[in-house]
Amino acid sequence: MTLTQVAAHAELSHSFLSQVERGLERMSMTSLFRVAQALGTTQQALLTDDATETRTPGAVHVFRASEATALDAGGSPARVLARDHPRFVPMVMSGTFSEDLWWVHDEEEFVYVLEGRLIVVFEDEEFALEAGDAVYYHGGIRHRWRTEAGETTRVLSVKEGSAAAH
Repeated sequence: MTLTQVAAHAELSHSFLSQVERGLERMSMTSLFRVAQALGTTQQALLTDDATETRTPGAVHVFRASEATALDAGGSPARVLARDHPRFVPMVMSGTFSEDLWWVHDEEEFVYVLEGRLIVVFEDEEFALEAGDAVYYHGGIRHRWRTEAGETTRVLSVKEGSAAAH
């Protein structure tokens, strides 16, 4: 697909995607989700694909605090801590979250609150998680996250990697 075709399918502007590609803009999780759907893949596959490296059994990857990603989680930074289609995808996300969008994905997910408070909402229940609390849920479960007005949080999210990677 061309960049113009991906932009049209993802309902994003061609110029925005071009700027993301060149490292001039950051993409939200929602936009990343739309791009992944347009390309017939997952967010995890897009976040961890590193064409310059090949997967070597027993390989070690070190991630430095200075490394940046082209991702922005709802206006707040997100760092992906794995590359080359890993078995699991750890991400640290900081900032505020609004519950304006429900998420459903095939991957199982583990979320650990590093700082602040995060409210995880499922269909008929919600859990307020404080620093040190965690939640784990299977794929296919509708969920969303939120923070209270004026509050920020920092979480570690670990999802299964793309099924195509295994």
